[in-house]
Amino acid sequence: MPQSPVSKRPAIIAHRGGRDWAPENTLAAFRKSIEAGVDGVDFDVHRCSTGELVVIHDDDLNRTTNGVGLVKDSSLPELQRLSAGLWFDKAFREERVPLLTEVLDLFPDQMVIDIELKNAPIGYDGIEEDLLATIEPYRDRLNMLVSSFDHHCLRRLRELDSDIKIGVLAAAGLVDIAEYAAKFNASYFIQDYDCLLPAAVHEAQEAGLNVVVWTVNDKERWRHLIEMGVDGICTDTPASLDEFLK
Repeated sequence: MPQSPVSKRPAIIAHRGGRDWAPENTLAAFRKSIEAGVDGVDFDVHRCSTGELVVIHDDDLNRTTNGVGLVKDSSLPELQRLSAGLWFDKAFREERVPLLTEVLDLFPDQMVIDIELKNAPIGYDGIEEDLLATIEPYRDRLNMLVSSFDHHCLRRLRELDSDIKIGVLAAAGLVDIAEYAAKFNASYFIQDYDCLLPAAVHEAQEAGLNVVVWTVNDKERWRHLIEMGVDGICTDTPASLDEFLK
């Protein structure tokens, strides 16, 4: 049966570094998250044409930079000439699309880092190997997991590495969550709020999964998730969630 209301404090996960206080997926956003003392962050990874892994949500540049075209067709020097913050506010004009390594270098020890690997609708052959090689120097220091909506990516990651923490991203009510997560030996079940039922939280936690819910920005929904006993809330407004929890 579903869990009864509990008083457990869920972890605060800053969505793309906290989209409310800085341009998403920029070093400025991640620095603000660290300063605010959030429990973790999530961000998105693509691969540019010169092979580097970069942190940006969309597969194209149009929305969050002053460039155009696809990330996969842009070299690192081309990306570094663009502003990734001007669209948000002129004060962030100098923000650039960061390298994954630049982002990981920022975080304090044991901070929860959810790296969402993008591989659809545009695919990046071999991105799983690239990711594992890039994050290897950080694995002893940071509490990292890798998530993706492309579950073929998750299966490939598990085939390549038996220890990496995996998060199953879902925007649907899955049947037999425990059995499904076991395909990847996953540690996290990361679910869209609009598809979440209390029974799913209970089933996932009974299977030993940490349940994180995205992207939730209002008090009534926070209250609902706390009553369900979720382990983490991914939000654009981490400062407001922290104040609410206090």
